[in-house]
This record gives sequence, C-alpha cells and structure tokens, in this order.
Amino acid sequence: MPDQQKQSLLFIGSAVQFTHKGKTIRGHLLHRQGRRRFAKVIDTEERTWNVPEAALKHSGGVRRSTIVTRHDEARSDYRVGDKVTFTSRDGPRRGEIVKLNPKRAKVRCEKTCWNVPYGLLRRTGGESARNGAKRLNNVAGMARRLMEEHGLPDWTLAFVEARRRLGDCHFGDCVIRISRAHALQGSEEQIRDTVLHEIAHAIAGPEAGHGPLWKATARRIGATPRAKSYESQAS
Repeated sequence: MPDQQKQSLLFIGSAVQFTHKGKTIRGHLLHRQGRRRFAKVIDTEERTWNVPEAALKHSGGVRRSTIVTRHDEARSDYRVGDKVTFTSRDGPRRGEIVKLNPKRAKVRCEKTCWNVPYGLLRRTGGESARNGAKRLNNVAGMARRLMEEHGLPDWTLAFVEARRRLGDCHFGDCVIRISRAHALQGSEEQIRDTVLHEIAHAIAGPEAGHGPLWKATARRIGATPRAKSYESQAS
C-alpha cells in the first residue's frame, strides 16, 4: 500500500506504533501537525512523541474514542492568574500563573518566570479544589454518549487549547474538538449545545457549512441552529 494511502487510514485516536532506537513504541495518534508531516503520539505510559507520519503504522489495537491525558487532568485545576507555591532547588517559591502549557505552568515569581510541572504546584489562599479533572471527564462522558446516540461511534473526542472558538469538527480525522477552557468553565447547557452543534456538522457533512441542511440537522438533534461566533470549521 502506498505511504500516502496508508497514512490516510490513520485518524486521531488510531492505535499506532513506531520504532525508536530499535524498540517498538505503541500508543495512539494524538495530533497532526499539518504541512510538517509530523504527528504527536501518546504512548501507553502517557509520554508524548513527535514522529514523522511516514514512520507510523497501525498497531492493531483499538482506536481511542476520547483523548483525555493525565496532563489534561493535572492542569485542569489551574487557571491563569492563580497564586501558587512550589519548591525549587533553592527552596520554596511563591508566584502567579501567567500561562498554561501542556505539561507545565509558566509561573512568574517577582521578576523571574519558572516552568513548573503541574504536579509540583499548590494553590494558595485556602481556595477549595476545583475538581477540574472530574469535570473534564464528565464532559467527555456526556459528549461520547451524544456522539454515539447520533450515529458517530467511530469518531473521536478531543480537548484543545482554543480560546477563540468553542469547538470544531474535523472531517478528515473524524474528530470533534472542544475547547478545554469552555469544557471547564461553561455551563452544562452551553457545553451540551456546543457538542450537539459539532455533531450536526459531522452529520450534515463538510459542504453544508451553516446552511439549510446543517440548520435542519441541528434542530432535529436538539442543537441551537445558529453559527457560533467563536467557532472555526476545518475539513
């Protein structure tokens, strides 16, 4: 099978394997990096790898229907602006989160910034726990149920960093992506409507846009039939 045809059969969530220093690494396709022809893979130990797509092969495992990593769960309890403490080699430090990266938070301590793993952070001020990991997994469960109810059992759900859109529908990879910030901070009604909005796109197809077919589909499955200003659609 030609490489191009082989790679076209890989979707977000597909079980894949590749060779690294003579060892076979197995995991799931987490993200494609467009024209660079590299893909991000999450292995069975939750480590992430940047791998040339041409080096990936199907492993024969089951496709991952929902992508929620342990890093997603760890960071879900933190927000930009949180006051936190952590311990460096020089002792305890106190600062403010200025950016949330995939594996570490950028924390400003006076005039210096530190990249700190989420597991080493503690929030100050006596605030109660946000239970972000539980909320993220609850949203994932709700979205999966809706996707299966409306005929999308083979599609994958993923959370992304987007702040200027609530969600999007990627037809090429058969994946519905929801903004992590929206999932953590939106109301249950808003999040459900966003998921149904994207499901309607998946059902109506890439040519429908926000036209009559999509609107009719959205109404039929219970979504609000209007374009969301913070949505982008990718094919």
